Amino acid sequence: MVNHLTRVSLQLLDAAAPLAELATADPLSAEGVLVLGDRLRERTIRVATMMRELAARGFVCRLERQCVIAESTSVGAREAKDLLVALGFRGSEFEIHLSYERQWGML
Repeated sequence: MVNHLTRVSLQLLDAAAPLAELATADPLSAEGVLVLGDRLRERTIRVATMMRELAARGFVCRLERQCVIAESTSVGAREAKDLLVALGFRGSEFEIHLSYERQWGML
């Protein structure tokens, strides 16, 4: 018997967030900090929306470092990807990993 685990990784800090720009700004401006805040808010709203949709389909979510991990043993990787894409999320907003495990150890 073989079981599978679908793991969806949702980064809380978007790589496109202007943290590097803010860190190198001279002088640092309040407007720059507000722009960063707006970008982070937008990203966390998108992550929360993906979490809700995945949880509605049986995924269990947990936090690991700066990343939300959603896991399921009943939903396949392709099904999870198709769902998120159909909801309007870009493939660059999440990562999907699929692993298989034999009843007595890793495959």
